[in-house]
Amino acid sequence: MRHADLPDVVVVNDRAFPGGGASKVALQSAIGLARRGHRVTVFAAMGPAAPDLTAAGIDLHLLGQSDLASGGRLRMAAQGLWNSKAAEQLGSVLERMRRGRTIVHIHSWSKALSASVFAAAGRSGHAVIATLHDYGFVCPNAALHDFPTGTACSRTPMSLGCLAADCDARARAHKLWRVARQISLSHVAGASRLLAAAVCVTDYSRRIMQPFVSDRLEMVVVPNPIDVADLGPAAPARSGHFTYVGRFSREKGVLIAAEAAQRAGVPLVLVGDGELRNDVARIAPSATITGWLPAAKVCEAIRASRAVVVPSLWRETQGMVVPEALSAGVPVIAATATAPAAAIEPGVTGLLFENGDAGALAHLFSRLAANDRLVADLGEAAYRNYWQTPATMDRHLDGLEALYERVLSERSKTHRSEARSA
Repeated sequence: MRHADLPDVVVVNDRAFPGGGASKVALQSAIGLARRGHRVTVFAAMGPAAPDLTAAGIDLHLLGQSDLASGGRLRMAAQGLWNSKAAEQLGSVLERMRRGRTIVHIHSWSKALSASVFAAAGRSGHAVIATLHDYGFVCPNAALHDFPTGTACSRTPMSLGCLAADCDARARAHKLWRVARQISLSHVAGASRLLAAAVCVTDYSRRIMQPFVSDRLEMVVVPNPIDVADLGPAAPARSGHFTYVGRFSREKGVLIAAEAAQRAGVPLVLVGDGELRNDVARIAPSATITGWLPAAKVCEAIRASRAVVVPSLWRETQGMVVPEALSAGVPVIAATATAPAAAIEPGVTGLLFENGDAGALAHLFSRLAANDRLVADLGEAAYRNYWQTPATMDRHLDGLEALYERVLSERSKTHRSEARSA
């Protein structure tokens, strides 16, 4: 049942189905807000809509557009720079929303919608918030990562050094297009100026992005909900193998995991797939590759592990595998200076190794393989610490609602002050 005293929320997202982590969070939070009594509208470029949205009583507005990677190159390149249809139709939707009691919450926009949705939201006069699921708000390649070298980028985004750098995972022409898209976001749409607040999913990502945004833009941390159940602590010390979960790509560090396991002579289970599958099989021929698994099977694979390894080369904004492992009472081995590493307490809930150092990771594999007591202690602390403050949907929604009300209250005070001064 909708409550008139609660703010209305328009969730803007590339997809109306959970095709990735950002979309999953956007749509789950939309459903949660609707169940709490908010009037929620989901505005998306791509369908079909997840059935749960309709079941929750959410209003849907779908454009029927395609992912930028799936259409004609020139047309999709133009749409990615400025999606006029999205701007026009979002503007129409927002015209019908309540003045002073509506939040426009933008999640994913780079797969189909474009920066035009920021401009349309800004023109509406409603309060606008964006969740920064990646680094795309400040960085052209959305990762603050130099893909050819496999290292964290130290350049200031959109500086001369950044513009000259061939840092993209694709061709140089694609980097230039991404630069144009960043100009569209920052200077044409003026996204940073019109936002009432930006939501960061971890304090780690907030601290990285803070120097690259306007001083006036408030950066608020609202952790993503982690969809895990308390099944009790696993028994990692009884397991003999280590587990990697994720895409088989260079920036995810899967080759480092494979090389380290081979050096240490420990069993490795790799849950996932990707362009480096053949390389992984060549480096670690004894490893088990499961391919992609349903969520329940991934949970089983994590719980059956001695430890989960997260060897990312890039920083990410949050490593979802880490809280999933910690919640199960399974230790985590993570690369330093990454979001996954920031989520563990070294020597208490997991262990750290230097980014890209397969030898150091092999040493940790050997150390845990030989020490049941250490594995058990790390797992017990991981489980205990996680469930003291679990990242539930209710905590996530509480954070969003508190932010919504504060933003609307501050805007109301500003408008009243301006009216008195006029």
